[in-house]
Amino acid sequence: MDTVLLHSLYNNLTSERNQLLTSYNRLTTEREQLLTSYNNLKTEKDQLLTSYNNLTTEREQLLTSYNNLKTEKDQLLTSYNNLTTEREQLLTSYNNLKTEKDQLLTSYNNLTTEREQLLTSYNNLKTEKDQLLTSYNNLTTEREQLLTSYNNLKTEKDQLLTSYNNLTTEREQLLTSYNNLKTEKDQLLTNMTKNRDNLQRKLQENWVAFSDSLYQVSSEKKSWEESRQDCLQKGAHLMIINRREEQFKKSLWIGLTDSETDGRWKWVDGTRMTTSYWNRGEPNGGRTENCGQIKVYDSQNSWNDETCSDKHFWICEKRISP
Repeated sequence: MDTVLLHSLYNNLTSERNQLLTSYNRLTTEREQLLTSYNNLKTEKDQLLTSYNNLTTEREQLLTSYNNLKTEKDQLLTSYNNLTTEREQLLTSYNNLKTEKDQLLTSYNNLTTEREQLLTSYNNLKTEKDQLLTSYNNLTTEREQLLTSYNNLKTEKDQLLTSYNNLTTEREQLLTSYNNLKTEKDQLLTNMTKNRDNLQRKLQENWVAFSDSLYQVSSEKKSWEESRQDCLQKGAHLMIINRREEQFKKSLWIGLTDSETDGRWKWVDGTRMTTSYWNRGEPNGGRTENCGQIKVYDSQNSWNDETCSDKHFWICEKRISP
């Protein structure tokens, strides 16, 4: 009796094992279908949902079979050892399928989220496209305006190029004239310097002509005012210096004073001093030194302000041409 019962139980367990194996094979087939469904997930969403429901139903069936097997464990100990190995394999496969199903579901959810994001991006891009189209139209209008301006500028550029070439020709001519004038100026300067040196040697003798004036150097020393009066009596005036060539390397009163307004130097003819050749640090006498003189310096800048009552040689100048 026990043997018959055990045999019956064994047959039942074997039958359930075969069913479980069949379920395993079916699950394997469905896993392949799920994998295929994953690749086509966007278009086969409804099929994935149906497969998910089928797997859930089959999972419940497997769980029921597992509970039955556990209850019959003591009765089918011998057969259980063999079937346990198969059951573990099937359970592993089941768990793998379940994991894959969860991954597919996660992927589906991620794809749904990405779809929403892409839809938002699409709407944003459509808005930007409309804005870009407006900008394009505006740029097209500006391009036409710029093209007109470019053509105008090109015409002006051609005119300016013609003017530039004309100016270049004139510049070359002026440069030639400038170089010629510079050569003449250097020659004149050399001649004037020679004449000034000759004049300085002859000034002690009598009136000497230089440029458009006559000059005479005194043979005695007097104050600035006495020197000025001496020149006036001779129909002349203390020398007015308008150019560097009139400088002399000798201590002489010249017709320069700021006695009317301290610091405002004037020539004896009432004109203001515009060109000066003061020595470094001069004038420095303030209210006590109000008369100008040439000192004996190596530098061309040899003017000094001196006390007007001091006695020095002086130089008179008489203009001989307007």
